[in-house]
Amino acid sequence: MTPDQCLDKLQFTLSDESGVLRFKSFDIADAPECWQIAKTLRQYLVGRALDDVDVDYIRSLSCSGSGVCIEKIATVVAEYREMWADMKAS
Repeated sequence: MTPDQCLDKLQFTLSDESGVLRFKSFDIADAPECWQIAKTLRQYLVGRALDDVDVDYIRSLSCSGSGVCIEKIATVVAEYREMWADMKAS
């Protein structure tokens, strides 16, 4: 799977209902080969504040695929964290 294909399969929601941006859901859709990593990440991310997500932990995970998705997920989390920090600062 390419990084773009992985990005297309990522499904997640974030909410700042409590004043803290948190993951409300996470999945890797239509990728049966990724079910185990999706489950692991769902357990780790859902309910966790974006600021508390350890990107290095995500990168340390392994899956049955090439690992491309893990790096893409880590990048997406880091980018959202940076955007959220910029929004809070302005």
